[in-house]
Formats: sequence, structure tokens, C-alpha cells
Amino acid sequence: MNDIKKTFNYVTIGTMILDIMFIVLGIFLVANPSVGVNASLFLFGVILMISGLYSIIKYINNNSVIFRFELIYGILSIVVGLIAFFKPFALVNLITVLVGAWLVISSFIKFFVANELRRVGIESWTFDMGISVLTIILGLMLIINPFGGYIILTTYVAILIMMYAAMDLVEQFFIRKRASKIIKFLSK
Repeated sequence: MNDIKKTFNYVTIGTMILDIMFIVLGIFLVANPSVGVNASLFLFGVILMISGLYSIIKYINNNSVIFRFELIYGILSIVVGLIAFFKPFALVNLITVLVGAWLVISSFIKFFVANELRRVGIESWTFDMGISVLTIILGLMLIINPFGGYIILTTYVAILIMMYAAMDLVEQFFIRKRASKIIKFLSK
């Protein structure tokens, strides 16, 4: 039980730190859209690679049903992060579509996590599911009709990043509020 509690704290605090990094990145991009896609995607790529590695580590260290999508999310985040890091200008349109795909896939994962939270009786599931659906729609908009202007793209992606990170940060607070119930569920 103590190992599960330790893992729970490790996972939630690590996720909260990553969410704060994403929010800071989003604020930076909204405040400085003219910095350009190159610098923005470089930072986004670094954070995505860190996030992807962290998700893969969570998957490897946890056999719970809640973590079953972390490997997919981790690999996708690392791939998109590497592309954003090494080929920002050559692949701006592709990156726009990949960011949209990343948002859709990661939001589907959040949707399924929200459903698991519903099964456990965590009251934040409706909030998580609602934000996941909105983020899926926004991700699909990026895939279907990517913006042509770099400043608009940077601002739009920054808002999506902040919204996604804020959703995840709020979720972590709700999860930590119900730590004992979740730890008991994970112990089964």
C-alpha cells in the first residue's frame, strides 16, 4: 500500500509540474506570438519529449488500467516533439495537423480516464469529460482547417496548450483530493 501511495504522489506531482510547464509555455506564446513558429515549436518539442518520456515511465512503472494509454500518448508526444524540434519551418502545416492529432488523441485518453473516474465515483469526471470533448473538437479544427498565419497559429496553439494543461492540472487537484479512494482502487 505504501508503494502505491508513493507512486500515486510521484505520478500526480510530476503531472502537475508538466502541466505548469505547458501553461508557462502557453503564456509565453500568447504574450510573444511574433517570436515565431521556430522558437515556439522548439520549446513545444522539448516539453512534448519530456512529457512523452514521463508518460512512458508511468506506463512501465504501473500496471493499472488507468495507465493503459500512457504508452501511446508517450510515443506520440515524443514523435511530435522530435518533429517540432528538428523541422519546424519545413513542416509547419504537418506540425499543425500533428498538434491537432496529438490534442485529439490525448483528449480521447482524458475522456477514457474521466470515464474511469466516473466508475470510481470521483466527482470531477463530468468536468474532465466536458473539457476533453471541447479539446477534441478544437484538435479536429486544427486537422481540418489549419491556420495559414504563423502568429495566429502560435496564439491558437498556445491557447489550446494552456486549456489542455489547465484541465489536467485541475484534474490532478481533484485526484489528489480523493487520494485515499483512488489508492484503495489501485490496490485491488
